[in-house]
Amino acid sequence: MQIKRCNSNYIFRDSKGADQPYDNTGAQAEVEKMMKRGDKLSVKFGTTKDLHPYAWIESKNVAGFKYLLNRSRLIFLVRYIEKGEVLEYAGDPMQSDTLKEGEDYQLYILKQFIEGGQKLQYTPLFREYNDKISAQKAMFKGTVFFRIPRTKENLDYLREMKQPI
Repeated sequence: MQIKRCNSNYIFRDSKGADQPYDNTGAQAEVEKMMKRGDKLSVKFGTTKDLHPYAWIESKNVAGFKYLLNRSRLIFLVRYIEKGEVLEYAGDPMQSDTLKEGEDYQLYILKQFIEGGQKLQYTPLFREYNDKISAQKAMFKGTVFFRIPRTKENLDYLREMKQPI
């Protein structure tokens, strides 16, 4: 890393260049190592600024990192968390899906869990102070955490789906 001094402010520049793509190959390798060790994973879903879906993954042994997703990597991850199955992933780790502008991947995954019959545990709304709805799903090899906006549409959806909020 190079440091350049400019008008008494320090600017940090990566010696590889500023436009390097995210190393999802390294993230894929780390996820596979964590699975082979049998780590219990903590997972949060989100969307990058470039509209790519990702999972933020961490465990007791490994600090959190971003893991860019496509459909097959999502299945790979959920199968491990749900059943402890370590599948072989044969795709290109550098290829990820691209979402539409304004699409909330975390909300999409939450709805997939609910519509798939999963029971989620919600933080009571009176304990939430920042206009969010928090939920989690504990599974065999990890926990998935959700934190979605507390909007009328989201509340109506959860109530319609008979979720205990």
